[in-house]
Amino acid sequence: MIIDLTGKHAVVTGSSGGIGFECARGLARAGANVTVNGRSQATVEKALGRLREEFPGQEFTGAIADLHARDGTDAIIAAAPSCDILISNAAVNVIESVLTQPDEVYLDLFEMNFLSGVRLARHYMPGMIARNWGRMIFHSSEQALRPSPDMAAYAATKAALLTTARSIAEYTKGTGVTVNTVIIGPTKSDVTTALHDDIASSSGQTLEEVEKDFFTHVRPASLLQRFARGEEVANMAVYLASDYASATNGTVCSVEGGTREVIF
Repeated sequence: MIIDLTGKHAVVTGSSGGIGFECARGLARAGANVTVNGRSQATVEKALGRLREEFPGQEFTGAIADLHARDGTDAIIAAAPSCDILISNAAVNVIESVLTQPDEVYLDLFEMNFLSGVRLARHYMPGMIARNWGRMIFHSSEQALRPSPDMAAYAATKAALLTTARSIAEYTKGTGVTVNTVIIGPTKSDVTTALHDDIASSSGQTLEEVEKDFFTHVRPASLLQRFARGEEVANMAVYLASDYASATNGTVCSVEGGTREVIF
């Protein structure tokens, strides 16, 4: 299967590192031009440099924007007024008991994890419909379906994406535009690596032992029994962005390593 996105322009939020960067990289490998988003000029420039070095001749632009507020969305739209592919990936998490987590955390996480994607969808959808081709991909989480008591606000934002993405998809009937959501499970990232480094340092364990303990005690149902790599998640996003996924619309796809113990 050869995926060719030559001539397509993608916007990937939260793409200066982690899963978002791997999505940008995967899309670029397929020939797409990509707008990279991050909160600081340094991280965005670093990501752009890596992409330009690996894929010379393609067009990469940066959008420095903090999506905790509406003006962050405006900054992305200013940098990329139109796009063919939108991957709403930017998200943050605050770990705290649902019984003590204040309203402000919910409001902050909904701005970043949920509303930023909805605002971008509202802006980009008319152009996609007019061109009769477009892809919107929202990154959700296994937490949307099996929430932890100390990640309630994060889980709520990710659950909201599932229903809202389906609502957005209803406006694509009879067109070449698709809207889908990807449920992501435990994935290796700079954040998880730093956390496991801290655990290893304090416990005297190796990183391999920390990972094994996680899947023994926290996610024993995982069929993968390891953290997914960012590029493994990106592979799903790139597929959904391609013409091979033209009949996949308004649905939820999973890259969560079988942690949910359910078929659907």
